[in-house]
Amino acid sequence: ILKMQQAYKLSRLYALLDKNRTSESCFHIRLGSNFPIILDLFEKLYSTHPYKKEAFENLIEILINRHQERSEEQKKLDLHRSKNPNWYSSNEIVGMMLYTERFNQNFKGLEEKIPYFKKLGINTLHLMPFLDVPESENDGGYAVRNYRETNPKLGSMEDFENLAKNLHQNEMNVIMDFVLNHCADTHQWAIKAKNGDEKYKEYFYFFKDRTIPDALEKTMLEIFPDTAPGNFTWLEEQKEWVMTLFHHYQWDLNYKNPRVLVEMIDNMLFLANKGVDIFRLDAVAYMWKDIGRFNQNLPEVHTLLQIFKMCGQVVAPGIAYIAEAIVAPEEIVKYFGEAEAEGNECDIAYNATFMALSWEAIASGNTDLLRKSMYSVPKKPMNTTWINYARCHDDIGLGFEDKLIQELGKNPLMHRLYMLRYYCDEQGTFGRGKRFMQEPNGNARLSGSMASLCGLEKALEEKNDFQIHLAQKRIHLQHAIILSLGGIPMIYSGDEIASTNFYYYLNESDKKHDNRWLHRPMMNWDIAENLEKYPIQKSVFENLKKMISLRKEIPAFADNNDLEFIDSGNSHLLVFKKTDKKGEHVWVICNFSEYETTFPSWFIGLNKKVKNLLTDEQFSLQYQNFIGRYDVLWLTLST
Repeated sequence: ILKMQQAYKLSRLYALLDKNRTSESCFHIRLGSNFPIILDLFEKLYSTHPYKKEAFENLIEILINRHQERSEEQKKLDLHRSKNPNWYSSNEIVGMMLYTERFNQNFKGLEEKIPYFKKLGINTLHLMPFLDVPESENDGGYAVRNYRETNPKLGSMEDFENLAKNLHQNEMNVIMDFVLNHCADTHQWAIKAKNGDEKYKEYFYFFKDRTIPDALEKTMLEIFPDTAPGNFTWLEEQKEWVMTLFHHYQWDLNYKNPRVLVEMIDNMLFLANKGVDIFRLDAVAYMWKDIGRFNQNLPEVHTLLQIFKMCGQVVAPGIAYIAEAIVAPEEIVKYFGEAEAEGNECDIAYNATFMALSWEAIASGNTDLLRKSMYSVPKKPMNTTWINYARCHDDIGLGFEDKLIQELGKNPLMHRLYMLRYYCDEQGTFGRGKRFMQEPNGNARLSGSMASLCGLEKALEEKNDFQIHLAQKRIHLQHAIILSLGGIPMIYSGDEIASTNFYYYLNESDKKHDNRWLHRPMMNWDIAENLEKYPIQKSVFENLKKMISLRKEIPAFADNNDLEFIDSGNSHLLVFKKTDKKGEHVWVICNFSEYETTFPSWFIGLNKKVKNLLTDEQFSLQYQNFIGRYDVLWLTLST
């Protein structure tokens, strides 16, 4: 290893002396610069491991080979993005999350719909899991059987590469789910382990009896207590237990073995060379397990992610990384990196707390908890950003801070139960959601499409024009907020045409037991391509399209760590300010109440003339100014 260090220091020196900087010399600079950091992190995890030297040498060889395989177009894009390292924080980035097969059958079907994305203004596609999985039990694609092959139903790896190239030619980006914590029990590693291959048994956690599993269980969460209780599965043929935090067919990978880390880095770089721009690193909070330590967010998890990031920076510096860690706010920000690693872990994280709190504010008509929670979130590092979303493929977890709820004089459990009643069509409320993974005390997570949770499904059934109008305004409110917070706004496929709950999933044998498929609809192309026949859906689509276009013209909506929440004194309102690099401000004012209310002018200025960017309306501010039910204002000083 010392000889390797000397060799790469020398190669870095040659590269620095190269006046005609090439992608190869830049690679050597990156390798030379990051080599000691990668080595240090590797030593931190595996200092006494017998496979350390072999694994590290293999890792360096992989970095060199994967860079050589990277196309010239990709290397040019890497250099371009290296000059603009937080390119993903731009106000011009707008994403859509979708299941390929439910959107339009396969990769070639997605290519056909590129004009649709461009019409709406989408330029970043988050493709839900598309790698090879078992036919039946696959957790919606999160039980990967082969990291080097795609699901044949969607097309070949060549088809995916062609899709990625076509998207790039249309200035669009690709996000993929990279499942880090576990693989399918039909993966070749698992099959070899089942057959008694000791090398591959060490890729997982095997136990002869329940002694260690019972000790581990004491500090382990159950992720799916209803459908997959427990964290270990008994293998009858092998007469052993294997760790399975998610489902019995998803075996947890053992990152205490450096060979596993190196294999997974190689898989990631292989996929980066196929055209991926951003990796969503799935279930990262659970990647390290120890007896007597809570099985989320352990320090070793952050070390692992830093190694992934550093290796990615060496080979493909244009790639960005999302931490899929749906944990408390003070834990989420740690995934951006802390102390000397600040900004050198993940580039992007999910703004999950804000998402859940936005639904809480609609249910209560009150923003006290939302604002209180946002004030308590630690500031994230520069050049990192959030994914802002109102709805995604997963359930809505009511992960609020109990302490903050109590400080508002409310009982945490009762407040969550109130929300569940509110959105699950009880006691006359408008929601048509369903409880997901209900606990004995009644607490649960929440499933349902945006439109149905906002009341559109019920209003359409009742043919209530006023309630239809309110539902549309709630949808507009949610979209207007995520487009103006800064970071990457992520639209969930179908929300742009107000798709209601998809009950046909009950007819799909592999999905009917998981009500999250309620909000994972098959795309309705009859509506999407014939909006003139569907005035309600057209209104939602056109409003969203207009806001996306406006966002791209407003530099303040980029993420420059400038988000400032303002307490207006009105508990119905959420008010925040965004500022561009020239010091120009945009004030966003959101009314979460179903009634008209007022906002003061003190935070902008009495008698100041402002323009509402959403309507082009100009007016002079009074001491108190009116804002309509569920309305949103994007205000800037009028010139």
